[in-house]
Amino acid sequence: MIAVVLALAAIVAGPVEATKVIRNKTFKNFRLPEGACDRVYEDCTFTGGGPRRAVLQIDRAAHHITFRDCLIKSGPWNGISINDHLGNIHDITFKKCRIRPQKRMGFECTSRPVHDTAGYHGIKIIRCTFDPQGSEAISFDGGPGCVDNRVSGTLIRGAGTNKAFPWGQGFELNGITRFRFVNNTIYQTRSSLLNLQMHSDVDCGWTFTGNRLDASKHRQKVPMEANAQVVCGKGIHGGKFHDNVIIADRPGGGVAWFGDCHDMDWRRNRWRDKRRGMWDDPFLEMGSSGNLF
Repeated sequence: MIAVVLALAAIVAGPVEATKVIRNKTFKNFRLPEGACDRVYEDCTFTGGGPRRAVLQIDRAAHHITFRDCLIKSGPWNGISINDHLGNIHDITFKKCRIRPQKRMGFECTSRPVHDTAGYHGIKIIRCTFDPQGSEAISFDGGPGCVDNRVSGTLIRGAGTNKAFPWGQGFELNGITRFRFVNNTIYQTRSSLLNLQMHSDVDCGWTFTGNRLDASKHRQKVPMEANAQVVCGKGIHGGKFHDNVIIADRPGGGVAWFGDCHDMDWRRNRWRDKRRGMWDDPFLEMGSSGNLF
């Protein structure tokens, strides 16, 4: 009887679509098709790009796509762009990929409209390597509807090599919530290694743990700006930041600056200034309160 019930349930549910695997291909000016899902791109190479067009572009509804062991070659704009609308892009994974230097950003993920309750989710960057990028290496931008995204085990070798762009941060979070940044390494960048911003008093729900933010490591010719902190945070509420190593060094500024930040938990971290100066303590300004260090 149980077997009959299970068989009938399978018939009603219909067949499960198999994941399509694309291997060892080279794509030029790649744009993920509308409605793409259940695909794996493995050992593929992506080239091309153009003015305001990424080498690898995702700007139409898509979900459950994995890029594994892929190479994103240099382009004239971004390496990877994800442009979500009302949560129509989700569950996109980049695993063990190499992103070569781009004129602008290595990876940019946006969602519009910013203040909507729906946004991209399940975007993951896992064990990837970003060579020094022209502007920011990785940027996640959107509103509180963008949730449950992650960067882990990833190396950012630099950022801000193109002074035509005012931004030169290694990693940026701008307005999104429930993000995990775990076991990553960032070398010296032109601007802050971490640029963290919120625009409301909602608890950000961020987790930053096991990261090494090391401004004493150099892999690019453009140096760190004198007023750039290793960590720059503004408008943050909440968040847990534990077991990280934060190292400041010449010619940059100190370990951290926080403005209008509240109820953050930064306990169990190592703060160091390689110059053995006065810059190994975070600055708290603009009425910041309730934070733990």
